[in-house]
Amino acid sequence: MRHLSFTQPGDFLRERSFSQKIEASFDFIRAHATPLARVLVTLVLPLALLTGIGLGLMQGEILSSVGSMARRSRLGRYSDSLPEVFTSPSLWLTLLGGALLFAVLHLVVYGYVVLQADRTRPEPVTPAEVWQLVKARILGLIGSYLGLVALFVLSMVVIGMTMGLISAFFGAVLGAAWAGIIMILGLYAVMGYVMVALSLYFVVWLRERRGFFGSIKRCFELIWGKWWSTFGLLMVMFVMMWLILLLMMGALSLLGLPFAELMSGRVTEISPLTRVLFIVYSGLQTLLSLAFYPLLMIAISFQYFNLVERRDGEGTRLLLDSLGQAAPAAAPMSLRPDDEGEY
Repeated sequence: MRHLSFTQPGDFLRERSFSQKIEASFDFIRAHATPLARVLVTLVLPLALLTGIGLGLMQGEILSSVGSMARRSRLGRYSDSLPEVFTSPSLWLTLLGGALLFAVLHLVVYGYVVLQADRTRPEPVTPAEVWQLVKARILGLIGSYLGLVALFVLSMVVIGMTMGLISAFFGAVLGAAWAGIIMILGLYAVMGYVMVALSLYFVVWLRERRGFFGSIKRCFELIWGKWWSTFGLLMVMFVMMWLILLLMMGALSLLGLPFAELMSGRVTEISPLTRVLFIVYSGLQTLLSLAFYPLLMIAISFQYFNLVERRDGEGTRLLLDSLGQAAPAAAPMSLRPDDEGEY
C-alpha cells in the first residue's frame, strides 16, 4: 500500500472517512517524523525543559509544605496562614511558562502542518520557517486564547443564569422540580457542542487569518452537520493517547515512589540530590505528555481539511487549476515494492 508523502496541498485537502482521518494522522507522522521532531526539539524542547524544571521546583515546595502541615497537625499545632508555596514566585513563573508553552506548542505543530499543506516544494518545512511564523503570530494566539477563555466564561455565566431563572420559574410556578435537572443537562450539552466546535479554532485562525470572531464563526460553519464525527475523532484519539500515556506514566511513577514519603509528613526537609531527582522526574512527565499531544492536533488538522473540502471544494479547485500545467520534475529515487512510479 502506498502512503501519501504530504508534500502538496492535494494530500491534505481531500474528503476522508472516519478511519481515513486517523490513518492520515499516523501517515503524516510517519512521513514527517524527522523534520517535525527537529522543529519541536529546536523550538519547543527548551521551553518544555524550563517548564518542567519550574514544575519540579513547585511540586517539591508543595510536597514539603504538605509534609510540614501534616507534621504540625500530628503535634496539635495548626496554622491559619496560607502555605508559602502559593505565594512563591516559582508557582506563578511555572503557570506563566506553562501558558507560554501551550501557545508555542500549538503554533509550532499547527504552523508546521499549515506551512506544509500550502507548500509547493517537496522539501519539508524547516525550523527557521516555523520560527518566523511563531514570531509573527505568538501575540495574536495568546490574545485569542485569553479571548476564548473570557468569552467562554461569560457565555456560560449568561446561559447558566438564564437557565437558572427558567428552572426557578418552572419549579416555583408549575412545581416541576425536574426542570432544573433538564436545564443543567442542557447547559452541559451546550458546553460540549461549543468546545468540540472550537477545537478547530487555532488551525482556522492560523490558516485562514479571519480574526477572532471570524474564526469562531468559521468553526461553527464547518462543524455544522459534522459535530458527531468531530467528537468521535477527538474521543478516539484522546483514548488512544491516554492509554499509551497511562502505561508510560505508570512505569515512570515507580520512580516517584520515594517522593511519596514527603506526603506523609515524616520527612520535611528535601536534600539537594532529592530536589534534582524530583526536577528530572517532573521534566520527564512533561516531556512524555508533550510527546503525544501533537498527534491530537494533527488529527484535528485533518478533520479541518476534510471539512473545508466538503464545504468549499478547495482541493478540487486546486486540482482543476493544475490541469494542463507541466508535471514537476521527479528526482531520481530507488524503487520500492510499494512504489507505483510517477504518472
